[in-house]
Amino acid sequence: MKRILIPVDGSETSLNAVKALLDARRYDPVERVDLLTVQMPLKPGAFGSGLSQEEIDAYHREEGEAALQTASALLTQAGVPFDVHIEAGAAAETITRVADETGAHEIFMGTRGLGSVSALFMGSVATGVLSLTELPVTLVK
Repeated sequence: MKRILIPVDGSETSLNAVKALLDARRYDPVERVDLLTVQMPLKPGAFGSGLSQEEIDAYHREEGEAALQTASALLTQAGVPFDVHIEAGAAAETITRVADETGAHEIFMGTRGLGSVSALFMGSVATGVLSLTELPVTLVK
């Protein structure tokens, strides 16, 4: 059985990747799913008066939880076990790193996301993931 990584940003396209996995598992059993959301990193001192590292971490956590909400509900409803990961960093590099760290066998991902904050653009992030990993990658529109 497989362990699958699905990067999500709350967009319809990223949710389509979750739905595609749920359809595919009828033919190819899935042991566990890792849902990942990658937030644009903020640095202490950003935005004028400055943010503390604790404020930045809380911001990333809140934004990440919001991005994971619908995907988590879909997997819960389908009875698929999953873990969630909220990371900040360069999207393609973070996706491939987390895939390695979790022992993923495959990556399912959308080809277009919400925008620069948690981008999953075919021209950038998906292409970057394809060039950085040797894992199979299923791209979903």
